[in-house]
Amino acid sequence: MDPLPIISVVVPALNEETVIARCLASLREQRLPANRFEVIVVDNGSVDRTREIARGFRGSLAVTVLERSGVRISALRNCGAYAARGRYLAFLDADCIAPPHWLLQIADLLHADESRIVGAQYRIPLDSSWVARAWYGDLWRMKHGPVSYVPGGDMALSRDVFLNVGGFDETIVTSEDTEFCERAAASSVRIMAVPSLSAVHLGTPQTLEGFYRKQSWHGVNVHRLFLRDILHSKSRKAMLFAVYMLAALIAAFLALPAAAIAGNATLAAMGVMALVAGPAALALLACRDRKRWNCLLPLIVLYAAYGAARAMCLLGIGGARHPRTAGPAPEAGPATELLG
Repeated sequence: MDPLPIISVVVPALNEETVIARCLASLREQRLPANRFEVIVVDNGSVDRTREIARGFRGSLAVTVLERSGVRISALRNCGAYAARGRYLAFLDADCIAPPHWLLQIADLLHADESRIVGAQYRIPLDSSWVARAWYGDLWRMKHGPVSYVPGGDMALSRDVFLNVGGFDETIVTSEDTEFCERAAASSVRIMAVPSLSAVHLGTPQTLEGFYRKQSWHGVNVHRLFLRDILHSKSRKAMLFAVYMLAALIAAFLALPAAAIAGNATLAAMGVMALVAGPAALALLACRDRKRWNCLLPLIVLYAAYGAARAMCLLGIGGARHPRTAGPAPEAGPATELLG
């Protein structure tokens, strides 16, 4: 009889045929012996070849494909966790590539201390665009040690801790990993960032449109989580920036016709300045911290897009799901550093 796996890898998926083979291939290349871990792909009703591709790895991996349609990514992760046989759970998104030592290091870290959560922020693909490089691309910013959050697409913990915390909240659309970590921390579970566990995120936005859509998607539940615990929410700075950008957008919208009617170009300039001032200030702070001033203009543009997306979410506008994914976790970037 085969021994029980020490780690169960949970991979949520929705229409991932372009990336899931690379994800599972990275698990096939793990240094941890194949009989010491299992892979549970939980499919959210894909209409492409996602399930077929995943089942094609059964000759080299212990792969189980579960189907649960029409649910949020939190429910997919929970489904996989509850079906898992391993002592430890490792969550890896279907558009992520794990380094070869990933599972072996997770096993060592959790064996040394099963009462904590470990993980890392994502790395970007090598051929990334200016959008990804400016917002996500600084490896030196990866934190090491105690943190308040690690993304659900690169997270590991013992099955007991997962069950004690209560799993992911299936009632929220996004930010389910942030909320999970907040509950874990409230239960005295330590959350540790380990940069060497960082996986490459193939879904990193590479265009300004994709970046805006991602921020719009992830902004859907931020205000809801903020209102749950205003005094202790990690989203306070992000919420304030969203409110600022909403006010600036309204001011600019009103200033343009007012300037035309009054024949006063100063009014229009003031409206534009209100839109640019906040993003410019945050971009300056980010460049100072990163010691990379050549990113100033790209970051001004990206902070403006971030703020506009989050402002629209306050009005209930936007937040459309990306057509390919089941809603990956937000990645680290200047916003997470400066906006909390």
